[in-house]
Amino acid sequence: MNCVQLDLSIVQNNNTKYLVLSTLSRFFLLEEEHKPRVNVPTWRLSALRIILATGLVLCFGIFLNSLPTAIDYNLDYVIALTTGFTLTLGALLFLSSHTFFITAHLLLVCIVVAGIMIKLFIPSLELAHLGSIFVYITPIIALILVGKRTAIFYAALNIVPFILILKNIDISIVPKGQRMYVDAILHIQLLLFFFLNCCIPLAVWRTSLAANRLNKHMHENNTLLKSQKQIYQRFFQKSFNAIILVDNQLNVVEANDKAKRLLSIQTQPLPLPLNRITPDNVEYLTYDNDLIEALPKTFEVDDKCIEIAAQEQHSNDIKAWYLQDVSDQQQLQQDLLTLDVAHQQAKYFDKATNLPNKTWLLEQLQAHIDRGEPFALLIADNLNKHVLDYMIDGEQHRTLYARINQLVEQDAELLDQIAYIGAGRIAILVEAKGPLKDIANRWHKQLDFWIKLGQHQFHSKYAIGIATYPEHGYIAERLLKSALQACELRAPNQMITVFDQLTRRQTLARHEMALLLEKSIELGELKLYLQSKHDIQKNIIGYEALARWHNSLLGWVPPSQFIPIAEEFGLVSHVTRTMLDKVCQFITANPEINVPVAINISSRDIEDPHFISQIQGITSKYGVAPQSIELELTEYSFADDHNHVMDKLNELGFMLSIDDFGTGYSNIARVLECPIQRLKLDRSLLTDITDLKKQRSLLLGLKTICENMQIALLAEGVETQEDFERLSKLGITEFQGYWFSKPCSANMLDLSLLATNNKALS
Repeated sequence: MNCVQLDLSIVQNNNTKYLVLSTLSRFFLLEEEHKPRVNVPTWRLSALRIILATGLVLCFGIFLNSLPTAIDYNLDYVIALTTGFTLTLGALLFLSSHTFFITAHLLLVCIVVAGIMIKLFIPSLELAHLGSIFVYITPIIALILVGKRTAIFYAALNIVPFILILKNIDISIVPKGQRMYVDAILHIQLLLFFFLNCCIPLAVWRTSLAANRLNKHMHENNTLLKSQKQIYQRFFQKSFNAIILVDNQLNVVEANDKAKRLLSIQTQPLPLPLNRITPDNVEYLTYDNDLIEALPKTFEVDDKCIEIAAQEQHSNDIKAWYLQDVSDQQQLQQDLLTLDVAHQQAKYFDKATNLPNKTWLLEQLQAHIDRGEPFALLIADNLNKHVLDYMIDGEQHRTLYARINQLVEQDAELLDQIAYIGAGRIAILVEAKGPLKDIANRWHKQLDFWIKLGQHQFHSKYAIGIATYPEHGYIAERLLKSALQACELRAPNQMITVFDQLTRRQTLARHEMALLLEKSIELGELKLYLQSKHDIQKNIIGYEALARWHNSLLGWVPPSQFIPIAEEFGLVSHVTRTMLDKVCQFITANPEINVPVAINISSRDIEDPHFISQIQGITSKYGVAPQSIELELTEYSFADDHNHVMDKLNELGFMLSIDDFGTGYSNIARVLECPIQRLKLDRSLLTDITDLKKQRSLLLGLKTICENMQIALLAEGVETQEDFERLSKLGITEFQGYWFSKPCSANMLDLSLLATNNKALS
């Protein structure tokens, strides 16, 4: 039992000892993991607390020892000094964890004040010199706690006590005959002894302890870095990438074998300045700029184009660059750029004049319209264009328009955008920065000149028509038409014409008609009419859906009027969707119809990115199969590349045909590239086929091509039996026209003819 109690007592003593040591360690911050509240190194705060704590103990001991004697002899200044220094050191010890630098400086001031007090209150000169010597410890304390600048300051300050000792200067304020404190010698000796043999050595010991720990930590880090470097070098050399290490001065300090071969520096020693490897200026590669960061970072080495695929920051002054040879990609991009430039040149420039063309002009007009700011369009019409057509070749055309372009570049007031739109006409896009008549007059004068073209003297003379946005048009095509009309409707001797009030009223009438048409579409006032298509046996092989409009204000409006209005004011897509909806209703209500119903589709419909989803939605709504719908497109739908739209419609099962072929500008090869099933010949192409041999040969050739490609050929506008017989002899087997049937309201359509037709076919 006694042994157990003894063991418990030992354990308790050990625990108490550990607790005391742990508390002292935390208070004096003897371990580096004890982080101080202030932003200073742990060892400095630890040294400060050691000095303050030992100094506090010393001062408190002196206070207790001197108090009885000072009271007996009424030495009030002794009580005041010992009490003041004890309280001051206690306060500084308390503040040390909150305001380190202030506390450290106050400690140094206290030491200086203590030295001064000794000089002032000790009448013995030899003993007073010890106060000056006491101040000598301030530089080393300043060096440990604050830094070298403060230490230098106090070292310089110590010149003062040195001179006092050297010159035996006495500054004591105690009279010579007054009784001196008897233990003063002992206390001053103790003060010097403890400060020089305890406080300072302990502070230096704490500093050296921190230095040893730092050295140990650095040694461990160096060992780790050495092993990591060996691993990194093995990875660096065996990497599948070409890698170089580059410093802030753009020197290649290291490179693996792949990078050396890529940069052709196998035999050159490293480090090597990058400007000795490539002639390019590579300083921008190191700039921290979002705009530069987005640029491809490449440089040339011999005949190779090297790209920095990635960068890694390995230290403050070393980056790893991952390189790759992009010469092939660079050449491909250059080739593609050349092709793109050639394509843009062909798309937007007129070959005969080397000026921007109509396509370019329309896009520029639309861009200005989108900005919403007023501007004007001038059309300069060449009054001698008949001479250009018959007397001057293509090269001389280019000479003429090069001269015009040169005039524009030389006159700062004519820095407008110009384009050639055909038929000897120049379009001029003018910002509304001054009176339009004055601008037009300047252009008229500049364009009036004589020039030698080949063997001929040519008089360049132009009349100018003006249209402004938004007064004379809301869309690019309408604005161009307004300017052309202003030019075409001018009086014979009038050289400059503005789109006149009559045309304005006509435009307003079109706008009012567009508003009425839009309202009629919303109210469902468009009527569905159908015209049948026939084969050579006069059997019905399909219908064409035709839109008819009756308005309470306008009465019956012919399609030749309201369809152009719909196209001009962007309503044609609404008309298309309305007619498709009515056709699907008709097919659903008359399931006995087993022939396709054709609907006219405009180029604007094809350009609409939502067109396919809209047409699918309408047919799905009524449960109508796509095979029951034939989509008739005009040649203008092929002005741009919309083959992917045609392919998708064909893939969905819709039948595609070309309407009014022969009225547009497309060539037959371009049209036949699309997946069409029927080609509808316009009546204008079928006139005079008996009398005109070329017309007849063209039609026969077209028929042969369609037969070989399994495309049905249908003749439109068959109005007489003579037309039917003449076309039949040429091999045409499908027809549409008034001779077979007139357009009829869907409600009045005689479906018995279709039933008879079906019986005959069966």
